Amino acid sequence: MKVVLTLVERTSGCKELLDETTIKKDLVTLLLRVLARACECSSSPGNTVKLMVMIRNSKFLTMVLSLYLGKMQTEGSYNLQQEFGEPIKHALRLFRELLDRNPSSHIEVGIPLATLGATINTLRAVSTVVDEDIEKRLMEVESRNKAIIDAQRKGAVLKDDDGTQTNQLDRQLQLETPPDDFRGLTVIPTFEDISTDKEPFLRPNIVHGRYPDVDTYLDVQFRLLREDFVRPLREGIAEFLDMRRRGLGKDRKLQDIRVYHDVHVVNPLCTMSGIVYRIQFDAVRLQQIRWGATKRLIFGSLLCLSKDEFKTMFFATVANRDPKQLQQGSVEVRFEQNHEEVSDISPTDTFIMVETSAYFEAYRHVLKGLQEVQQNTMPFTKYIVDCDCANGVDPPAYLLGRHGNIKYDLRALIQTTKQETARRRARPRNRDPAGSDLEESDDSDDDEEVVDINGGNNPHLARARSVPILRDDMWPSAETLHLDESQYRAVKMALTEEFSVIQGPPGTGKTYIGLKIVQALLKNKTVWMMDEYLVDGPTRPILVVCFTNHALDQFLEGIAEFHPIGIVRVGGRSRSEKMEQFQLKTIRFSKRNERKVPRYIHQGAGEARRDMRRLEKDMDVAVAQMMGTQRGLIHEDALMPFMDDKHRNTLMDMWLVVNEGEWSGGGRKGSVLLQWLGLRGDVFILPTEDEQYQAQGGEEEEEEEGDQEDDEMDVMEEADMLEEQRLLDDEELLYGHDKRGKTKRKVVSVDLALDIEELQLEEHQAENQGEWQVQTNAKKTKQKVKRELSKTDMMTDTEVFLIQNVWTLQLRDRWRLYRHWAAKYCAKYKESIREYEREYEHAARRLKEFQNEEDGEIMKEATVIGMTTTGAARYRSVLQDIRPAIVVVEEAAEVLEAHIVTTLSQQCQHLILIGDHQQLRPNPTVYELAKKYDMDISLFERMVKNDMQCQQLQSQHRMRPEFARLLTPHIYESLDNHESVFNFENIKGVSSNMFFVNHNYKEAHDTDTKSRSNMHEAQFMASFCRYLLQQGYNPSQITILTTYTGQLFNFKKVMPRQVFEGVRVSAVDNYQGEENDIILLSLVRSNVEGNVGFLKVENRVCVALSRAKKGFYAIGNLTMLANASPLWSKIIKELREQRCVGTHLNLCCQNHPDSTIPAATEKDFEKAPEGGCMRPCEFRQVNTVMLKCGHVCTSVCHPKDPEHEEYMCQKPCPNVLCSLGHKCMKLCSQPCGDCKVPVEKIIPICQHKQMIPCAMSPNVFKCKAPCAKTLPCNHRCKNTCSQECSMPCMEMVPYQLPCGHTIQAACSAKEENLVCDNPCPQLLNCEHPCGGTCGRCKQGRLHQQCTHHCNRVLVCSHKCTAPCTRNCPPCTKPCENRCIHSRCPHQCGKPCVPCQEPCEWRCEHHQCDKPCGEPCDRPRCDQPCQKTRPCNKCHKDQPCIGMCGEPCPDKCPVCDHEEVTDLFFGMEDEDDARFVQLEDCGHVIEVSGLDRWMDTIDNDSADESIRLKSCPKCTTPIRRNLRYGKAIKKMLAIIEEIKKKCFGDAVQEAQTTATAKRLMGELQVDADLVKYCAETSEDLLRQMERHRQFSLDQIAMLENKVLFMKSLAKVKKEKKRDLLVFGDTQHNTEMDKEIAEMEKWLHRRTARIGDQEWEEFGRELTRLNFLLKLRVLQWQIRKKRISLNDLAQANLDSAERMLTKPAPFKQTTEELVKQALEKVQRLTPALSGAAIGISDEERVQVVQAMGLTQGHWFACPNGHPYVITECGGAMVESTCAECGAPIGGGSHTLRSDNRLATEMDGARHAAWSDQANMANYLLDFDD
Repeated sequence: MKVVLTLVERTSGCKELLDETTIKKDLVTLLLRVLARACECSSSPGNTVKLMVMIRNSKFLTMVLSLYLGKMQTEGSYNLQQEFGEPIKHALRLFRELLDRNPSSHIEVGIPLATLGATINTLRAVSTVVDEDIEKRLMEVESRNKAIIDAQRKGAVLKDDDGTQTNQLDRQLQLETPPDDFRGLTVIPTFEDISTDKEPFLRPNIVHGRYPDVDTYLDVQFRLLREDFVRPLREGIAEFLDMRRRGLGKDRKLQDIRVYHDVHVVNPLCTMSGIVYRIQFDAVRLQQIRWGATKRLIFGSLLCLSKDEFKTMFFATVANRDPKQLQQGSVEVRFEQNHEEVSDISPTDTFIMVETSAYFEAYRHVLKGLQEVQQNTMPFTKYIVDCDCANGVDPPAYLLGRHGNIKYDLRALIQTTKQETARRRARPRNRDPAGSDLEESDDSDDDEEVVDINGGNNPHLARARSVPILRDDMWPSAETLHLDESQYRAVKMALTEEFSVIQGPPGTGKTYIGLKIVQALLKNKTVWMMDEYLVDGPTRPILVVCFTNHALDQFLEGIAEFHPIGIVRVGGRSRSEKMEQFQLKTIRFSKRNERKVPRYIHQGAGEARRDMRRLEKDMDVAVAQMMGTQRGLIHEDALMPFMDDKHRNTLMDMWLVVNEGEWSGGGRKGSVLLQWLGLRGDVFILPTEDEQYQAQGGEEEEEEEGDQEDDEMDVMEEADMLEEQRLLDDEELLYGHDKRGKTKRKVVSVDLALDIEELQLEEHQAENQGEWQVQTNAKKTKQKVKRELSKTDMMTDTEVFLIQNVWTLQLRDRWRLYRHWAAKYCAKYKESIREYEREYEHAARRLKEFQNEEDGEIMKEATVIGMTTTGAARYRSVLQDIRPAIVVVEEAAEVLEAHIVTTLSQQCQHLILIGDHQQLRPNPTVYELAKKYDMDISLFERMVKNDMQCQQLQSQHRMRPEFARLLTPHIYESLDNHESVFNFENIKGVSSNMFFVNHNYKEAHDTDTKSRSNMHEAQFMASFCRYLLQQGYNPSQITILTTYTGQLFNFKKVMPRQVFEGVRVSAVDNYQGEENDIILLSLVRSNVEGNVGFLKVENRVCVALSRAKKGFYAIGNLTMLANASPLWSKIIKELREQRCVGTHLNLCCQNHPDSTIPAATEKDFEKAPEGGCMRPCEFRQVNTVMLKCGHVCTSVCHPKDPEHEEYMCQKPCPNVLCSLGHKCMKLCSQPCGDCKVPVEKIIPICQHKQMIPCAMSPNVFKCKAPCAKTLPCNHRCKNTCSQECSMPCMEMVPYQLPCGHTIQAACSAKEENLVCDNPCPQLLNCEHPCGGTCGRCKQGRLHQQCTHHCNRVLVCSHKCTAPCTRNCPPCTKPCENRCIHSRCPHQCGKPCVPCQEPCEWRCEHHQCDKPCGEPCDRPRCDQPCQKTRPCNKCHKDQPCIGMCGEPCPDKCPVCDHEEVTDLFFGMEDEDDARFVQLEDCGHVIEVSGLDRWMDTIDNDSADESIRLKSCPKCTTPIRRNLRYGKAIKKMLAIIEEIKKKCFGDAVQEAQTTATAKRLMGELQVDADLVKYCAETSEDLLRQMERHRQFSLDQIAMLENKVLFMKSLAKVKKEKKRDLLVFGDTQHNTEMDKEIAEMEKWLHRRTARIGDQEWEEFGRELTRLNFLLKLRVLQWQIRKKRISLNDLAQANLDSAERMLTKPAPFKQTTEELVKQALEKVQRLTPALSGAAIGISDEERVQVVQAMGLTQGHWFACPNGHPYVITECGGAMVESTCAECGAPIGGGSHTLRSDNRLATEMDGARHAAWSDQANMANYLLDFDD
């Protein structure tokens, strides 16, 4: 004040100095310092205002100061630059005071402020003078200046301060009219909230002074709180979109949000809270994230999903978080939109998802609460809104308006003894896992004064029994109540004033005083608990609100000691066993079990649960199928409906190639996908054109997942802490959904080709059985599948469309395609349960309403309700109904103001705030809202700043006095030390009870968590902690604190659990309110920039320095801290005075006090390996007392276990174990056990000599010698002597097979089971070599499919990519037909739709009037083009070398002369030569020659192939060219007609559908198929049901399969009738094997079957019929004992040889067999006249099955039938397979001695003839 008074004196000369236009630099510096000092004056506001007006009206600001600040930019000396810091801070302080006191001075302030901003920008780049303090001050001044300008622009009248402390500007800003009513705003952000670029309407929290009214107060709190979670989204999304626009990478870090790519909403899940959804995101790029530690995706975090660059958005919150699932990219969320919008999301939709760390659930309830508070219902407005605090606080309303003085019984405040009082107040606040208090090590005095509060020896009890509570003079003294003066004042204020604020610095016993207050209130609850106007009404409990779960547990435990009933706890997971009985969920279950729930609640909730169970059951199958996509691979059968025909066909075709034609079992056992996705065998990649097949090993395996270390230290990391705070106890039940039914799993298994759980089981079984290789393979497969399923990158519909053959894809793209199919699979099931989801969500909401009613009823019966701030927010509506009379808020200075206000009901009459605003403050998400709008000022602190009476507890009972001196006077003006803190024992093994170790090891930065870490500090503190444990301290007495959560991971790595079990490691912010005997503090920050972050913040420093009781040790870069922070400079100065700071910590040996070890790094602790020193143990040298075993201790000095009761002797054991004199090989301290020395003994049972353990009897030893026995096959047994002889014998021996080949097989193998694996030597009908083996091709009787490429050129000019086939399928490549207007979007093989736009071919001479898609009606223009075109080579305009009306060629007649005149047609070098450029290939060709080339198409002969003309230079098909458009369009029209015939018209499609339905009906109802071919017919039916449509080829193949299945069923039926009944078991087994092979052939899944395969299968079926007839004939001969003559027997044997020999069963063989059997019948009259040979019906079935149109069967000169495939016209000559006669012909002409075999298919003319030729059906287009 003296400075201000001096400056405003007229004689001071200050005014004259300020009016000077030039002032010396040093004088300006001094003047700024003086003026800044004057700004701190608060006792003379009028004179301060006068001084500010003097400055504003002078020339100092606009001239002198602006020039002074500007010159700072040009100063080149670094040392001088460092001196600018203080003047800059002084200038900013002056600017702030001017703007606060005189808002109208913003014009004068603006000039030097702009100069200062430029100066600071310059200094940032060249020096370190601009620190965080300057940055913060500059931001505050600029924000205030901007706010004044905005207010003035909006018409506000800015009046200068009238001399009071209240900030006039703040009040004027509050008077601005909001643009809308805050009660009408949505809590969920809108599109406008996110996309706007305008500043939202915000007004600062008024820290000093009153609000105009309640609505303004609520509006300010609402908008600030809403902006706190909306702004990170808005700014983060804007930054992300800007990043996308600039093309920056996906992995770039964003400031405000986290981005997840390729997000898919996969499936819904039923929980007790309603429907949640499992979403899948791309976790591959997040592999470095430690999901157990990161704050990503924790419960309640707000998510925003968009698939259209955030033009539309879905908002959701995290509902369930499992780190293992997050590693796989999976998390469960609850959407905030209405269910109809969410149910429209398809699993195929791809989203971008952004996350903010804001806990939306708390925001939601508090924001809704603020909207519901009304002007006339808000309590305590006198203090909260009007800030009428200086005039005193009224008593609680329940103490007023009653008759007479209210008297309280205060005996509860009297403790048993003064010593007990001290002990309770000093009780440690950290807890072991069981929740019990740690025992004190203090020794109590023996002469305690015992006071019996119920006895008569206490003279103060009478006065404390009945105290007029509002009569100050009638209160007992502080001594009477065993309180010190500050505690006494706090208790008195809390009990007598309706709004109380109690500040408790560290260790002063805030909780103790809070408990005393609550105890007194409960003792006198009849005064406040009942509403006097509602005698029979409900009680009104005390509401206790705490910021953390730990504080809530501690407070409620204290209450339970004196009030063990009527407590209800609502909060997160409690670690206290004592609190279990008071948990809301425990009481709820108890009420239900005792049937004490109100009937309407019980019935309503029960009905809702039944509805939910019913609906969940209805959704079970679909949800389980969708969840199956993450449990394993979906089988291709289930995915078939979602594949394109070409993909389905190629997938199944190539399966036979890569699997060598063998289908591994039917049903679910075989799966194409396992091979296709590289999970079984080699990875086969089909080349796209003419390359050979590729067989690759599996992809290089990624590094195996590391199993979680079992010995890792349990560290409560930030994610755990946040989730624990957010997740209320009962929400684990609401969102938990572990009870996935077994029925679902069974359902899912039907659609799984590979189950991860089965792989896990296989791995465990292999591990248990010691099968290392099996275990490794199963583990690798499991990890690979889990890794791929965790990815979300899937193909788009466009990418899928362009794929021709799925086997040509690389492995990565195969997985992308699989995920596309799986997403469509999920989409189908999701669509089927939309209505069920809606009903389930409605039922869940009903259940929630009834549960809230039930919880409300429980709370109404309580006396004390304890809640965390999260619980209070969630149960806000319930609290409004309960109407607590008294609200006690502990840790009130840490809680946002809005959270407290919304917990207050209209009927609340008493509010007690307990906390310390000089420790941790509220922590808004947005830093700017805290600093610019004062959002981090709690209600507690705001009341203190507005002169509300605040009682500060003065006596600390926690820490040593030397610890307390670090806090006073630097943070607190003064703190008294209670007598109990002077008697702590010294810390053992260390020279000082407090020490700070200084170092300069650099910190590290975590890019994900944005936190800091310092491995040097972690290693040092871990080693020091181990050393302290070696001194004998209990682990629970030690806590390691760190100022940064990133450091927690380092501690986790360097602190193995077996060593540090019980030591707590925590972040400072999470340890508020707790204490321990020994605190080890890691300060972390150490960098060259001198940036100390929030270590500058006084509140956090206060918490960090005040947790220790007996020992306090810290490590950090103290030199940097002292330079960067004045506060730390003062603290370190105090430490130096106490000699408690240095570069090393001195360790002192307890056994050898003269031995010290200076410890500066972790390595130094190795000099005390056992916690002592390196000297030998004194137990041996001094006492020379032997251990129990007789040895002496060999360890180095160890203070722990001085009597060696736990010592384990490390010397060799001297005991003799056996009569042979063998000594024990173990250590002395280990049990000896039996003698294990190997000795030679004779095994009695076999007499072999073996080396066995000495103590083992030879009778029980299993002999390891080789077995000497010979097996019956004369081979030597391969086992050991003690094992049974190996049966069967596995010796490999050669076998001669009936096919003539020799193979190696096991001796014990049965010949009938041997399969020849020699390559099949035959050529197929397509003239390609067979790719099968002799055995698989049944010795040439039934060959494998041809695997060669077709490579024929199709009519569209593309090469056929299908495997070798008779008829090429429609082309599957993208159609290349296009015009100037559009391009065809279909596959090439599908018909194109002609373009109907007007033709663009026109010039000045001619014009086409036809539509674009029809042949043109104008001639070619032969005039040269008159245009010029710029040349890119010579950069001149050159004449065009093209034709009139055509696109100009891109060749220059000068620069490209040599190229264009290169002779091709012969006219290129003529002077008047003109050229045409072909758009398809880009070649430039001379026009006259090209005209002749193209015109040949018009004279096309019938034998010419139908194909587009191609470029004469490169053979590229010519599809686009205006000049030749007429010819091109004619040919395209012909090709389109052919396409239509290949695809069939609508009538054929209807016939195909009808045929499919007929075949499916036959498969279901045909008696023989159902009985004899059940599995095959069921599988075929399943395949057909899953197809959406069938092509002509597909339906033909299926019809053939059904026909042959009927024939096979008939053979089975006859076999059963003729052989099984007759009892012919030998031939019955033979026939079973033959039939099984045939059925397996039909059962295989393939997209096509070739002509030769059908023909050979028909021949085999014929052979099988004959073989059955032969066996029946043989059985009759044996049965009737018929004796055959030699000729008959010879014919019978001949027929058997022909039917069983390993050779094809040809037509001639069939005739010979038939003739032989007929001869046998004729020569043996006793045989029954059974028909021999196949019937005409069977022959027609064989012909039909070959799938040929009529006219393909011909006969050789000897009448043997054969087939001509392809077009049916004879092109080559060959020989008859039956008789060797010449067959075929040439040039589509049949040999004259061959004929059409009309008897085979009823054809009247050959397929290639005038009547059948396709060319006859081509349309004739006229010019």
